[in-house]
Amino acid sequence: MKNIKNEIVENSKEEFRYILLGNIIDKHYYGEGKEIRSGTKQFRAGAKVYLFPEYGGMGHEAMPVYGLPRKSWKKIKIVIRSEMIKNVRVKKTYDLKLIEMITNNHFYNFLGNDESGLNIFADSMNENNKEIIE
Repeated sequence: MKNIKNEIVENSKEEFRYILLGNIIDKHYYGEGKEIRSGTKQFRAGAKVYLFPEYGGMGHEAMPVYGLPRKSWKKIKIVIRSEMIKNVRVKKTYDLKLIEMITNNHFYNFLGNDESGLNIFADSMNENNKEIIE
């Protein structure tokens, strides 16, 4: 029987990992008055964010993301509504911080370092999240 901690350490020594990557939507309706806004409170429109799906029981309505915010040069990890994310795709990452975050995420541990499984998830997110205002 393998020790789970040893398995995580072995996985973290991988050269690269596949990760889900998306962009923040540009224009969308906000509030009861249907005001048109660009981006979100935390991220600029078009900002690149890394996705860390964890709340699958809610149909991934909200999702933790990691990216560079509007008003800081230090990346943050926050939970935003998944409808605020567009152009979801799979990329390789060599960043050690991201690899560590991936190894501690249950979603990525379930799929392993499988690009095809992540592509299926990315395609389903792209079908569900259409641009609200074009």
